[in-house]
Amino acid sequence: MAFNFRLERVLTIRRQALETARLAVIAAQAELIKAQKHVETVKMELKEKHDELIESNYAMAENYLRVIKSLDDKLAQAQRELLQREQDLENKKHELIEAQKKLEALEKLREKQEEEYILEESRLEQRLTDERVTMKFANDMYANQEEIEV
Repeated sequence: MAFNFRLERVLTIRRQALETARLAVIAAQAELIKAQKHVETVKMELKEKHDELIESNYAMAENYLRVIKSLDDKLAQAQRELLQREQDLENKKHELIEAQKKLEALEKLREKQEEEYILEESRLEQRLTDERVTMKFANDMYANQEEIEV
């Protein structure tokens, strides 16, 4: 009879949860990279505007201040988004670790129960073997006694 782990469905669900957590970490890493690139793009745009406006000898100081303020706000927003993506990534990594711990715990339980099952099967087999040997010995003794009486 084959080993039947009663929590096999839970084990399958935990494996799926681990894979889902892995995919979530990958997605969070992609979002983090995207946010990092966005911050770099805004920084470059800000630097270009600074350089462009400096070259024009501040001819349009009011426009310069408005553009710089806008880009500073855009940069601050991009940096907030970057921080959020970093936090999301850390949370997803934590979820991945938790999913992996749960899966490993269930797999260890499965292994332990399988070992117990194999040990019990071995004990049962030994008991059956002992019974057969005992029955054979008893039959041989009975046959010997009948021979002696005859």
